[in-house]
Amino acid sequence: MLLANVYLRYRNKGKVKKCFGTGGNDLGQMKSPCGISSTTADEIVVADWNNCRIQIFDVNGQVKGVFGSEGKSDGQFNGVCDVCVTSKGWIVASDGGNNRIEIFDEHGRFVRTFGSRGSGDGKLNVPHGVAMDEKGLIYVCDRLNHRVQVFSEDGKFVRQFRPEGNVPFFIPKYLSVTPNGRVVVSNYSYMFGPVSPAVNVFDEYGRHLFYFGWTGTKESQFMNPAGIATDDHGNIIVVDSHNHRVQVFTRDGEFVSCFGSFGFKPGEMWCPTGVCLLSDGGIAVWDGLNSRVQIF
Repeated sequence: MLLANVYLRYRNKGKVKKCFGTGGNDLGQMKSPCGISSTTADEIVVADWNNCRIQIFDVNGQVKGVFGSEGKSDGQFNGVCDVCVTSKGWIVASDGGNNRIEIFDEHGRFVRTFGSRGSGDGKLNVPHGVAMDEKGLIYVCDRLNHRVQVFSEDGKFVRQFRPEGNVPFFIPKYLSVTPNGRVVVSNYSYMFGPVSPAVNVFDEYGRHLFYFGWTGTKESQFMNPAGIATDDHGNIIVVDSHNHRVQVFTRDGEFVSCFGSFGFKPGEMWCPTGVCLLSDGGIAVWDGLNSRVQIF
């Protein structure tokens, strides 16, 4: 996709089309949610972290489904961190506090779980971001093991990877897989300052290709990079949480545009975390401490 076309596609994305949600634990309310994803019908799936549940909304903010509760049994959560939606509409959720991944069908019925606390292959230590590629493989940010792990849809370990050598302090938080198999990962280690890049890009086999973004407040800089989405051309959308904005880059990490600023009005944000794309090109952002979803 030509750079000029990328600019045309994203230059006006700061205009709010819809805003919904409030803080709380009632139906339709959310408490410290983290990641979001979307279905082929443009329903927005929210990892309602502190309520230990998953909620599903239509683009007008109407609740279409809710499931999950606090606990350690099948279908329960100890802090659901992120979600992704498979090609058949099933929902993959990272259950961070229970160190496992849970899978539900399109109706929210529990299907299976895999993972347990540890550092070996297939073991997890506070899993966070999840994504699926076009081959049906599940990618997991194994946060405190400082790596990304890849599993088959039935939970079998496939491989694991991390940056080698020149990328210190790798604490993967969220990730997205492009149509051509690139894996784009946000790095939570912004607190380590200029030695820690914000976004790392790997090929489908886990070979490190490049990184971009450092700590700061200017364009292409980040304060706590969080949710990541990639479009059908591989362009990269990154939530810049503590700068209260979203930044857009080309597939090669070149800055395109950004939108958002600190505040409470529509279009403003307070520590956003999750992001996903809709079929019409809209960008849905979980506006974290404002406890709402905004669609741009």
